[in-house]
Amino acid sequence: MKRDHKEFETLLKTKGISKKAFSTYSGIPYYTVAGWKKSGQVPGYAVILLRDMPTSKTHVTAGELIEAGLPKAILWNNDPDKKIPVNIFIVATLQRAYNDFVVEKLAEFFGSERILAALLKHKDRVSDTLIEQVTAYLQDHKAAA
Repeated sequence: MKRDHKEFETLLKTKGISKKAFSTYSGIPYYTVAGWKKSGQVPGYAVILLRDMPTSKTHVTAGELIEAGLPKAILWNNDPDKKIPVNIFIVATLQRAYNDFVVEKLAEFFGSERILAALLKHKDRVSDTLIEQVTAYLQDHKAAA
């Protein structure tokens, strides 16, 4: 199933990933990735790969996550322009509003590995139950994909 190229470009920009970095991560030749712009369409699997690709950002703003689909009401930091370290943002957001939707949106933006790394890095600040729930959800979601 083909996807609109603009969706792919927006996701690249939001996650702070270049086409070259996506090409390297996915194993898809750069010229193929660059050629999708001309056709206006991207293979569905490329969007899935990009969603699973961890962001290269070290800091993030609430505004970026709101644009990615997280509701403003669940974010602990409502200042849309304040840059927060990614690990702190992930942990604080999950502590405030853990549910499958939130984990899914965070995984699309940051990548599953980045979420787990943030939780483990700050395991003294989060409950074992939260770590187990997030891990189970991510494993189930990955198995279903």
